[in-house]
Amino acid sequence: MKTEPHSLPYQLVPREALSEEDALRLHMLMETCYDHVSFERFADDLARKDWVLLLHDSSGVIQGFSTLALNPCGLEESNYDILYSGDTVIHPKHWGGQALVRGFLNTAGAILAKRQRRLFWYLLSKGHRTYMYLPLFFKQYFPAAERSRHWAKGGKLAKSCSERLFPHNWQPSRGVIHFPEHHGQVKEALAEDTQRRAGHRHADFFLRHNPRFDEGDELVCLAELSPENLRRRARVLMEAGMRRPLAWKEELCLA
Repeated sequence: MKTEPHSLPYQLVPREALSEEDALRLHMLMETCYDHVSFERFADDLARKDWVLLLHDSSGVIQGFSTLALNPCGLEESNYDILYSGDTVIHPKHWGGQALVRGFLNTAGAILAKRQRRLFWYLLSKGHRTYMYLPLFFKQYFPAAERSRHWAKGGKLAKSCSERLFPHNWQPSRGVIHFPEHHGQVKEALAEDTQRRAGHRHADFFLRHNPRFDEGDELVCLAELSPENLRRRARVLMEAGMRRPLAWKEELCLA
């Protein structure tokens, strides 16, 4: 039985507030959905993030998380910020809920309210489930099946971010981040689930643009985090976060 969406409260904590036990639990969760994720690589990636969004069950056990970095590698510009989502996973028994979406959009709203300038989400999609966040919650995003006047601008910014964050792994001709060595890839059963989605418009688009996702390639995506660019349900969640501006490294706990 899937857990109801609001049964997992979220907590946003500074990355350095995590205990060693917490880090081991996060890595264990990664291994439920991905192969070839060494703890060393995971810990190195975690050390480069600013916050971790945690989902706890009623017993206090972490059942999901997403790592976040604001303007990594000097991506800050004079009139906008980049919010980068790193490793993200929810235990399969909690799939179907929206707790992580709620936590992320509340957090993005809080950052937007504090910083008072445009905010863009830089996202790497390992599978179709991650990519589907874009058409479900955003009006304009990159890359998309329907090109618009925002498409080229989004692509340019996505390219700039990728060149800074992954100078040796960014493949601009394919729009993906490619790691020659195993760097974490979806488990075979999950890859097969994506393949079974063939025929669905957005899943087809993902498969065309990232055909080697099952080998670990990650599709570079970007969307502006603003109330105007969000669909109604997502906009409500972001606006709730905007009523609570987030200070840098501040701990924020919401049920």
